[in-house]
Amino acid sequence: MAEQVTDSVKVSMGSTLARLALSILLLIVTGHRANAADNEAPPEKILFQADNLAYDQNANAIVAEGRVEAVYQNRILFADKVIYDQDTGTVTASGNVVLTDPEGNTLFAKQARLADDLREGVIRGIGLRLADDSAMAANEARRRDDRYTELHYAVYSPCEICPEKGKTVPTWQLKARQVTHDQEAQRIYYNHAFLEAFGVPVLYTPYLSHPDPGVKRKSGFLAPDFGSSSELGTKVEVPYYWSISPSRDLTFSPLYTSREGPVLKGEYRVFTQSGRYEFSGSLTRVDERDEQDAKTGDKMTRGHIFGRGLFAADPNTLWGFTVERSTDDTYLSRYDLTDIDTLTSQLFAERIKGRNYGGVDFFLFQGLNRNDDPGLTPMILPLLQYSAVAEPQHYGGRLSFDANALILRRSDGADTHRLSLTGGWKRDYISTAGEIYTMFANLRGDAYYLTDQGPQNTDETVQGRALPQIGMEWRLPMARHHETVSQIVEPIAQLIYSPYGGNPSSVPNEDSGSFEFDDTNLFSTARFPGLDRWEGGPRANVGMRWGAYSASGGAASILVGQVFRLKEDSTFAPETGLDDQRSDYVGRIKLSPGDWFDLVHRFRLDRETLDYSRSEVDLAAGPENFRLEVGYVRLARELTNAALIGREEISAKLKFELTENWSARASTRRDLAQNSTVSNRAGLFYSDECIDFGLTYDRSFTRDRDVEPSTSFGFKIALRNLG
Repeated sequence: MAEQVTDSVKVSMGSTLARLALSILLLIVTGHRANAADNEAPPEKILFQADNLAYDQNANAIVAEGRVEAVYQNRILFADKVIYDQDTGTVTASGNVVLTDPEGNTLFAKQARLADDLREGVIRGIGLRLADDSAMAANEARRRDDRYTELHYAVYSPCEICPEKGKTVPTWQLKARQVTHDQEAQRIYYNHAFLEAFGVPVLYTPYLSHPDPGVKRKSGFLAPDFGSSSELGTKVEVPYYWSISPSRDLTFSPLYTSREGPVLKGEYRVFTQSGRYEFSGSLTRVDERDEQDAKTGDKMTRGHIFGRGLFAADPNTLWGFTVERSTDDTYLSRYDLTDIDTLTSQLFAERIKGRNYGGVDFFLFQGLNRNDDPGLTPMILPLLQYSAVAEPQHYGGRLSFDANALILRRSDGADTHRLSLTGGWKRDYISTAGEIYTMFANLRGDAYYLTDQGPQNTDETVQGRALPQIGMEWRLPMARHHETVSQIVEPIAQLIYSPYGGNPSSVPNEDSGSFEFDDTNLFSTARFPGLDRWEGGPRANVGMRWGAYSASGGAASILVGQVFRLKEDSTFAPETGLDDQRSDYVGRIKLSPGDWFDLVHRFRLDRETLDYSRSEVDLAAGPENFRLEVGYVRLARELTNAALIGREEISAKLKFELTENWSARASTRRDLAQNSTVSNRAGLFYSDECIDFGLTYDRSFTRDRDVEPSTSFGFKIALRNLG
């Protein structure tokens, strides 16, 4: 009996439709319970429309037909027909049932039948498109015990399906006889599940479970790694992730190798209210090997631990630590964990407020080279640094103060205690002609307390020195603008005076052993990287900068310069190019006409022959989908420490995006001085919205005691949204 609708019927219909909208979404899509108790506040208003709305007196039912649409709390329900049976308390929606929610999920169904208390329900012919574009379909879905949602003969896939003929099968999909979603446990369980790849079943399991899509962190197995190495044999790593709490987790990643046995690996991470810290490490028990990589017959324990942490004591104060230790020199290389040759452990704290800085650092080092002697490896216990810059004075200058205190100890070698204090003044001035003058003056005082400085010198020694310096810098930047290009030319000259000497033989060189003269320190007033060595004598640093910048974003620049002295300085080794009255030429060329090409060339040319004494070239060319990077370096023995030698090598990297999903990468590194290849690497990768996998090749030519040249292959596959 159509069109017989009273006010009370309208209220009942509105409440029921609202419940229906919530039930289809919350019971099946997210599994959250919707409250419909009689003592709770009435539901919010809904917007509802239909072609026909009638009350069937014989069936005691309310019937809405024809383009039924209901909007409730940003949820929209469409259906061809909706019936509310007041005798049984059930709601039935049928015919093209569609529901969308604010999170972007969309549900499709042929029919939905639900009890009005929202605790039980059945949906037939269900299809679901989630906000992350993954999809699920099932013949039937049931809700029971106000907790479980059961889907029968269900299929799930996050992969896009191409509408083209012959390409309608997703990359992978998961089919199961029954899928159960446990709302309280936030977990999905599969019974008799098949994993299909490109429509072909590749894996069957009677039982499978993973967290539901709404869970961001949940314990479970991660994607495994498979590989093969000529040194370690077959390698399989199966990580297990343990979500201990919202602020901490543990990843246990045992690695099995067919030749060396198991390696226990793990990572522990913690977030605190003031910062975070994490530790990773590994442990194994293997056959002991000698220097020639032959087994000795004994067993040995090998492993490593890495850690780091950073914390904020207050908005201006940070403290933290780094831990890097290994049981022996070659363990990290043999198991391909890292290729660094020095491990550094540090405990530090620093405070920055305005222009002032204060810091304290403790360092421990572990050398991994064959000739590293642990007894001669220094320990910094501690290094104290303080720097303060005053506000500008009324006459325009600015005062500064720097302090540095160092305690360096060795278990079997020389110990150094050093205190360094520096007071400075600096003032800038710009003339009416556009010239920029910078005048500066510094006075530094160093005090040393030294012990065990050599086999013939085991006495305690106190040494001091005063190091004054004054100077001026002049620059004249000149610009010229065109319609599309702007050019800047800037000659630069520095005049610096400090007394000769300042480096008595009794002062050890702990922090300035490695030195390079290049474009980065051409205009530096203190060229050595540390404080133990001092550059004295009158000198002039002279150079020229030129740059061109286009409106389209391209740029080019050149820097070249030289150092002049009144007399030679034996502080610098002849290989540095700074020992003579006239230094070598140093410079830098940068060229970047567009996003597809970048070139940086840094060089040092012999002052007499103009031959290269030092050359670095970094080239990146090509668009993003075909990018080539080439690096070349040639260094003479520019170091004051004779144990460090020069090198010449070239490296190249290629990244090639074959298609939207396929990419390839390759790299090589060759030692030109030794005429030998250091390493070759290559990889083929595939990535789309539902799967990632990669195949890698790695060939290392390094030989170091029990580390032999090796070839490795690796394979990894990850199915997105599964765990």
